[in-house]
Amino acid sequence: MNKKNLSKEFLKYSVVGASGIFVNLFYLYTLTESLNIYYLVSEVFAFLIATFSNFIFNKIWTFKEGMNYKFAKRGIKFFIIAGIALVVNLFFLWFFTEIMGIYYILSQILSSGFTLVVNFIGNKFWTFSD
Repeated sequence: MNKKNLSKEFLKYSVVGASGIFVNLFYLYTLTESLNIYYLVSEVFAFLIATFSNFIFNKIWTFKEGMNYKFAKRGIKFFIIAGIALVVNLFFLWFFTEIMGIYYILSQILSSGFTLVVNFIGNKFWTFSD
């Protein structure tokens, strides 16, 4: 794969990721503020919802695969990478909120930046390879 195609895929992956951040923030805020769920627990649910939507959009748009093509295999790999990212995300969310004293929504936005590159590399070269 040449650098131009890789850059294009990374840009698409980033656009999908940005939309996933909005999905994540919506559910994080709603679960925490409306249902009074602890923000770290809310984040686990918000993360899972956003990850599922990101998987679908990345499969179809970023990596140009049909829905039926290796859906289960790709989905399992995508969620393994996402699980690693969730641990990193929860650590930074906690750190920024509890240690640095930053509002949890802003902490989540900052935390999301730490997972973008790791997620792209893992999904590009493992999940959607072959």
